[in-house]
Amino acid sequence: MTPRSTLRHALAGAAGVAVALLSAVAMAGQASASTSLQTGNGHDNKLAISADVRCHRTVGKWKIEWTLTNGWNRDATIVDVKTDPQAAVTVGQPPVDLNGAVIPQKSHNHDGQLTAVELVPGNATSASLAIEVDWNKVQGTDNDGHSKADKTVSLRYDCTPTESCVSAANAHFTHVFDGPAGTATIKLAGDTPLCSGQSQKFLLVSYFAPSAQATWPQYMFDTDVQQIDRDHTQIDLAVEVPACFTQVDLVFGDALINPMVAGGARYNDRKLGSGGAPGNRSSGKPAWFNGGSSTCAAPAADMASACDGTVTVHLSNGDDAHFAITFKVTAGLSGPAFTQEVTVEPGKSVDVKVPAASADKITVTTDGKFVKEGMWEPGHCDLPTVQQKSTCDKLVITVSNPAGNLPADVTITYGSKVVKRTVKAGESEEISFDATDKTEATVEFTDFQKTVKVVYERPGDCATPSPEASSTPPAASPSSSPNVPGLPVTGVQVGVFAGIGALLLGAGAILLFGARRRRLTEIQ
Repeated sequence: MTPRSTLRHALAGAAGVAVALLSAVAMAGQASASTSLQTGNGHDNKLAISADVRCHRTVGKWKIEWTLTNGWNRDATIVDVKTDPQAAVTVGQPPVDLNGAVIPQKSHNHDGQLTAVELVPGNATSASLAIEVDWNKVQGTDNDGHSKADKTVSLRYDCTPTESCVSAANAHFTHVFDGPAGTATIKLAGDTPLCSGQSQKFLLVSYFAPSAQATWPQYMFDTDVQQIDRDHTQIDLAVEVPACFTQVDLVFGDALINPMVAGGARYNDRKLGSGGAPGNRSSGKPAWFNGGSSTCAAPAADMASACDGTVTVHLSNGDDAHFAITFKVTAGLSGPAFTQEVTVEPGKSVDVKVPAASADKITVTTDGKFVKEGMWEPGHCDLPTVQQKSTCDKLVITVSNPAGNLPADVTITYGSKVVKRTVKAGESEEISFDATDKTEATVEFTDFQKTVKVVYERPGDCATPSPEASSTPPAASPSSSPNVPGLPVTGVQVGVFAGIGALLLGAGAILLFGARRRRLTEIQ
């Protein structure tokens, strides 16, 4: 082989090696580009983790607040979470696991952030959090790769549970109070727990009250007592609130005052939020409430009209009432004015009688509020009574009007006879009719719109009754001498037989005359 051919072969080999190297570099670059797209290396610097560490002495653990920052214009969905030491990492309230949470995208030049909480054992020397996220594209497209981030913090000393404590007498609290709703929440202030075996009780109480202001007496409606101790640093209390005037108090201790009366004991500075002790040991708004819109009494009124025109107003204060109540009864629209006030104790009643002259309009109020309105109404008299007596020739009807009634107008009809009477209260009227063949009479009370039927029952030993008289005059009897007595109305009917005999005689005469004429004709 010549030197020239040797050089040519060397150059060709070098060219081949160069081509192979260039191909390898190109493939490596292609692979590198593919990994960058897959892992989202271009976005990695947009994802960051920071930490805030505090020792939680009451439980002897490190409390780490991890802040996850997203500086990219895509939401980041957390798809993997690793911790060392292993512990739960949560977000939100109520807390949920960090895995699956979304770190919001950057908005208006402000990085998106998500805060997570982790409790690490107090003897740990360090804590780390590593996350992996998917970058979300717009809805309906694939994820824009994914990225990873991690953070480790050093824990320089032991976070062991504190042995210090605060006595119940020196403890301070915070409270939230809602009087109209009857709820309260109390928390122990600070991180120092109550000493073992000690506790502080709190009372939430609602009362019936006479008004929407602090007036007396007040009667307990509902209570709730709970305590804060070493194991319970927060309590929630709730009571029912009456649907009337009320007072609601949140106080230190469990000593209940019931009832609260004028000149009696008060909670004073025991109320949380008061200016003096112990109420000033809890910070929050004043924990007492007075309100409501209606009375805690149970007023009711009914009206009963009497037949004499008066009205009795029945005033009552229900069995479930807690306060006496004053009623005012006013009457008299066109008549003389009538006014009367009466006080009715719980569970009691009182009657007020309104005179007839003023009973055209009656109004009942209490504390200026309307209770009942009415007036005298007719139809409240007792129905008069009716008695009958039947004889052979008379029907006797007696109408009696009870005492206390108004005068009663009565119309009695028997056959064609009609009798009208007015029967005074406490009196009776007797009406007598001649008996006829009619067996029924009607007694009508106009004011009561009531009709009573009376049956005439002729005794069995009486003769046949005469028919009721008619307005048509009887037929004239055959003329006779006024000095000759008339025929008896009983016995054999002589006139009938006489008439029949006359007819027979006339018929015989006619037959005899006809027979004689025929004979004369034959002779001739």
